[in-house]
Amino acid sequence: MDARNARICPYCKPNQENDGIHIASSLHKFNYLLFTWNKDRQSLIKNRHNVELSISKGSDSLNHDNKGRHSFKITPSDLFSQGNEIDFRCTILSKRKEPIYLVYANVLLRHTWFSFHDPNNNMCERRIELKQNASYSTIVKFVAGETVLVGNYKIPVCFSFETVGSRKDTFHIVREIDIVVAEELSEKIEITESPFKGIPWPRDVDILKSTCKQQYSNNYPIPYEYKKFLINNLEEFQSMDGSDFFTLAEIKNKLDPGNVTESNYQDFWDIILWLEEMKQGLGLQQYNMENVTIKYENGWFELEVPGLAEKRPSIVKGDMVDLRIHEDRVGYRGTIMRVNDSTVEIGSIDAEFYDIVKKTPEVLKDMDVKFVLSRLAHERQHQGVQRVVQNGLVPCLFPPEKVGFKLELETRTLNDGDFFNSTIAQNREQKAAVLKILNATSTPYPYIVFGPPGTGKTVTIVEAILQLKKKTKHHILVCAPSNAACDVITEQLLRHCKDEELLRIVSENVDTSNIHEVVIPYTNYEGDDIFRKVLPETLKHYRIVVTTLILAGRFTGKYHPDVLFIDEAAQASETEACCAIALMEKGNKIILAGDPKQLGPSLSSEKAVEYGFGISLLERLMECDLYTQNNNNYITMLIQNFRNHTNILHIPNKLFYDEKLQAMSAISENDPISKIYVFAKIQELHTKKKQKKRGQPVEFCSLLSKESQEGKSPSYYNMMELQMTIKYVRALLSLEFEDEDNSVRQSDIGVVTPYVRQVHKLKVLLKNKGYGDVEVGTTETFQGREKRIIIISTVRAKPDLLLEDHQYKLGFVNNKKRFNVALTRAMSKLIVIGCAHVLATDDKWLEYIEFCESLNGFCGAPFNKRTPDIITDTTKRISNIKKDTQYAS
Repeated sequence: MDARNARICPYCKPNQENDGIHIASSLHKFNYLLFTWNKDRQSLIKNRHNVELSISKGSDSLNHDNKGRHSFKITPSDLFSQGNEIDFRCTILSKRKEPIYLVYANVLLRHTWFSFHDPNNNMCERRIELKQNASYSTIVKFVAGETVLVGNYKIPVCFSFETVGSRKDTFHIVREIDIVVAEELSEKIEITESPFKGIPWPRDVDILKSTCKQQYSNNYPIPYEYKKFLINNLEEFQSMDGSDFFTLAEIKNKLDPGNVTESNYQDFWDIILWLEEMKQGLGLQQYNMENVTIKYENGWFELEVPGLAEKRPSIVKGDMVDLRIHEDRVGYRGTIMRVNDSTVEIGSIDAEFYDIVKKTPEVLKDMDVKFVLSRLAHERQHQGVQRVVQNGLVPCLFPPEKVGFKLELETRTLNDGDFFNSTIAQNREQKAAVLKILNATSTPYPYIVFGPPGTGKTVTIVEAILQLKKKTKHHILVCAPSNAACDVITEQLLRHCKDEELLRIVSENVDTSNIHEVVIPYTNYEGDDIFRKVLPETLKHYRIVVTTLILAGRFTGKYHPDVLFIDEAAQASETEACCAIALMEKGNKIILAGDPKQLGPSLSSEKAVEYGFGISLLERLMECDLYTQNNNNYITMLIQNFRNHTNILHIPNKLFYDEKLQAMSAISENDPISKIYVFAKIQELHTKKKQKKRGQPVEFCSLLSKESQEGKSPSYYNMMELQMTIKYVRALLSLEFEDEDNSVRQSDIGVVTPYVRQVHKLKVLLKNKGYGDVEVGTTETFQGREKRIIIISTVRAKPDLLLEDHQYKLGFVNNKKRFNVALTRAMSKLIVIGCAHVLATDDKWLEYIEFCESLNGFCGAPFNKRTPDIITDTTKRISNIKKDTQYAS
């Protein structure tokens, strides 16, 4: 532990200095008290000294578990039929021969929905004498008002006793009332044993190669002497010898000073790419399968892969897979020919395997499977970095603080009538960006179009591309990290291009069902799984070529465009960007468009991230002095947002964009859905009572619930949030409007959740309910997308409100870029479902919750903020638990 960490308070929020002032604060005393309470309360739950505590609901006795919880489950409808009120009777029975005094009884946390009652008002005397076989009852009342929702509501209740005699001892009995309000699910989400065993294959398994030619040449392999250091994240390990220390020092020297520089460019990125490749390979190993059945039909082997829908593993057509008869020493490499919803079809396997299957087909019932990491993307990134260095382009990626004035600036002009998209003429920032790109004002350094959510970034670069095509003879390459982004650009460009001017190159492994029909004539796809081979020499016949960054690497050294555009550049690693930049020659023009405040590259290696691999080229450049000066010869920030309602944009604008964004969407501002309080409509479905409360574009539904995991899966799900999401979808689709065009369609709704397990379960439930057209995905799925209505299910929850804040880790939810993307997908209505007490431990989420409260858009379970008053009150209640003889039986 370093000196800095040693000074951090172990009981309070992260980064809280453990100094004298803090230790004396009420917050520290409170968190320390919670820490000791959670450490000791297991010892307080037992009946002791012949005194027993029982809790009942009506005539039903609620037994407690080994954690002292008395659980009661009820459906929202049944709770409503009882007036949303439940009384729990807490009865103390003394079986002691000598009298004993009940000196304190109360709930240990002030809660809006829970209250403690003494029907006989004897507790005001502070001491109630209990003789042998005498009992005394109190009531804990749960009252939810008119609120009907699912959730997990807990309250700890404490009873303190004092013995009589010369030595007065105090002891306590503490229990917890646990109310689960949940629907009885008729749909069973099957939980089957995972076939993924993650057991590595022995090194001596002999692999017979696939008969299909592999797409990569195995250049830039991981140096053998580096492998053990990469596996150990470049840290020292026990079995190191003298030469190992030398090799590790050599590696770290190449990474010095710990970030990429102009001088270490190639060595640095080679090692970081190997780190990432090693981590990806180890990650893929967890999907090794054993004792599975493979079907054989019409020359193909069909393998069921349960996690395909969740991209676990993430595999595409053309990837390799090794098969072997269980624990055999010979394996057979095949090629994935097709990826279906839950199966893959495998072919191009050595003839020997087909012969074995033909003779003994029963072997297919006991097979081991290993997915093989494709090196193609890594290889092209290594190659891209190398060519960027060789072509002398590295200095262009490390601009100086200031550059000289150029006399040739602004030689080309545009009148308002010259724009292909007339709206750009009325948008100062978009218009300026197009003009600067047209006049190459930043060359030889990249020009940046900084496009926050909904500001028309892609529209801007499409206009710039078309103007370059019209006013110059330049050949233009347009790239993006994903096929989807490439298709969006192509679809906008083709409206003003002939098919002999525009080429969208797609890989033979692309899922052609995702390509829009209008784009296909401009691609090299000819139908029926036939792709025309694109030769480098043919590219010069097209004015505009569009393809992904990785695929662009196929043409390194053979195609040299005059201008390069990289859209969604903030989502690409710098090495991915190099795949396209490597095609450029000195003096050529590079334009990067994106938003570094949104999600960056998706990576596996945390160590690589520590070295800055998660920082895109665009983000790194924007931190350079040349770009921080906001000189629009080098960078333009788009500020007019055409997507979000003002109130939806408010928090992201404040936290990420210095409040520079201007909400310009009249459609979102006037959409009637933004004025409907949807939670009230959920209430109406239960109560049949009309709700008059006016709604807001932002809504936060507070749930006290419980997160879960299945087996060894690192992904979480939250069943109560699943149920609440279904309720919201049902309520939204049932809304009635004067104008039927305003009715909510399933396709208007998107559900964003950070965990793939929640995505999978929600898709199943929605489909079973007939809501299959509601789109569900992770934050990454929705980046660059928008929906009229977005529901965010945050998943992470803690029903126990007496946990210290620092105990809880938000994981994926505690990510500022993910937060920004999630909140900016909604056009007219944004609904967040989550545990306010958990989310409030993050300052960004707390600000969103408080904003919803300020607009009366907060609903659901009460959010008891830890105000000074609450801290003082809770401290006082828990402090009543003295530790004398309380642990004696």
